[in-house]
Amino acid sequence: MKPRESWSENERLVYKWFNELFNQGDLDVADDILAPEVSYNGPVSLTPRDVNGPEDIKDYVAVYQEAFPDIWYTVEHIFGSDAEMCVRWVATGTHTSDLFDLESTGETFAEDGINVFTIDDGRITEIWSEWDTLKMVQELGVMPPVGDVSL
Repeated sequence: MKPRESWSENERLVYKWFNELFNQGDLDVADDILAPEVSYNGPVSLTPRDVNGPEDIKDYVAVYQEAFPDIWYTVEHIFGSDAEMCVRWVATGTHTSDLFDLESTGETFAEDGINVFTIDDGRITEIWSEWDTLKMVQELGVMPPVGDVSL
């Protein structure tokens, strides 16, 4: 999805999270779009610590960019209100470097997910992100598919 002229400022703001911060790897954009007190809440299995403030988020994004140098988010749908925006997305990437405790596998993943952003005074103050992490680690070859008892 490409930005539309009719988009609100909040739609443009959350689009920058995906397109500029992750896809383009512009970590400095975090200082423009995130409030100083921002908190990120992702799946516990792939968010192993508290992620609070723009610097923590930059570190978190950098870990994913290193593990998946070709990571790419496609925004499928954006909707919301003045204070909250919801984004449905698809992410893809190739696991070429360790991700936290997961050793590199060279495998690719394609996951659907959803983020909910809270916005105040033109800045993102809170992010909730969910995706099927079990499916992701299965696609990466870290865990066998459900029902596959051979290891």
